[in-house]
Amino acid sequence: MNSNTKTLVVDIWSDFVCPWCWIAKRRFDKALAAFEHRDAVQVNLRAYRIAPNHQAEPFKVVLLKKFRDPMAAEGMMYSVQSHGAAEGLDYQFDTMLFGDTMDAHMLVKAVDDEALQKHLVEVLYEQSVSHGKSLFDRGSLALLAAQAGVPADVVQRAWSTPQLRQQVQDDEYKASRIASGVPLFVFGNGAHISGAQPQEVFQHALEQMHARSQAELAASAGQVCGLDGCTL
Repeated sequence: MNSNTKTLVVDIWSDFVCPWCWIAKRRFDKALAAFEHRDAVQVNLRAYRIAPNHQAEPFKVVLLKKFRDPMAAEGMMYSVQSHGAAEGLDYQFDTMLFGDTMDAHMLVKAVDDEALQKHLVEVLYEQSVSHGKSLFDRGSLALLAAQAGVPADVVQRAWSTPQLRQQVQDDEYKASRIASGVPLFVFGNGAHISGAQPQEVFQHALEQMHARSQAELAASAGQVCGLDGCTL
């Protein structure tokens, strides 16, 4: 297989306010970097909101409402922070916000350049999780987009294009047909992984996807058609 041809596809559904999504992304990125056939992999970033129509509020407030037990909430935050630190990620729950991330997802959808889109996603994670920047105010999002190098006209198009909102909703519908939440990774062979699994799990999934692709390629190579018909 030509390593310059992206024939292996991975779709990733995530949300910026999902505490485990950044960790899962980092582990997958490491697995992909170590994958021998990484140049053949096409990664599609898909949108998913875990809090549609939820007004922005402090993350800690949301956790206390959810667990109704300060100790349980603290335990959850400690677990996320510990796993995040192991991946080089800084989770600051004291300043993190929670809410409907539609505008952030539409902004990502508006960026056509794949490398720039991925850089923007990383900036949105880091600035919201580590530095408490808001993803729920368009002025704040515009500043973060500019920091990531996104042109101003792309930012303006993000929130004035109804098709982008529909794309987010379409992504959510597709994800709901596969699993009940994010992070969600779907590999080209139909296999999927839910949650922030260890790097080794992602590596195995990539290897399995490549192996199946090679087997399918070998099988199709035996099918030949000419003027007199087809033979296997």
